[in-house]
Amino acid sequence: MRKLLYLSIFLLAFTNVRAQENRGTLVPAKIFQRTFMVGGGVSGSYRRINTTVNKESISGYRQQYDLDAKLGYFVWSDVALGLRASANHYREKMSGQVPTQATNILAGPFVRYYLDNGIFGEASAAAGINNRANRAKTDLMEFRGGVGYAIFINPKVAVEPAVIFTYYQEKVPAEQNKKLTEWGPSVNIGLQVYLFRERKFKLASR
Repeated sequence: MRKLLYLSIFLLAFTNVRAQENRGTLVPAKIFQRTFMVGGGVSGSYRRINTTVNKESISGYRQQYDLDAKLGYFVWSDVALGLRASANHYREKMSGQVPTQATNILAGPFVRYYLDNGIFGEASAAAGINNRANRAKTDLMEFRGGVGYAIFINPKVAVEPAVIFTYYQEKVPAEQNKKLTEWGPSVNIGLQVYLFRERKFKLASR
């Protein structure tokens, strides 16, 4: 009797977990259409940078930490479009110069595509303007692309490690179009929440 009770509890719990999954469609997909994704991630990198002034180039390195926030919508199954905002704090050392540090804010669109096994690809573009004290206005631009994997800890929440390649640029028009470029990979850990409406099949009566 006790074994039958334990078995019933197990089957009930398993049925409830399965019922939470977004299975109200015949379209095979990892994330279904009309789902919202809300979340973000943190990443760190150590990249090579290059500054050009009057066609003269100076190289150096930048240690950077990024904090991202994302809001997306699945316009098709497995395909999301959305907005990404990023705050990055860095410390840079140019050849022959004193180390400096700063924090930048950027925002722009992103697109993400999932395979049914949980692997996804993402691309984004972002822009910003930084008016630091005692410095000329700086125009910021960033392009990112990467590959990650969604590890679902329940039907609506996933931890997402990813490897991202970034191209970043700063322009200072008031300083003879001074330009700084940065490129290289970074490792990102994200947490996403997928908000979808539960769909359940109803048995038709005859």
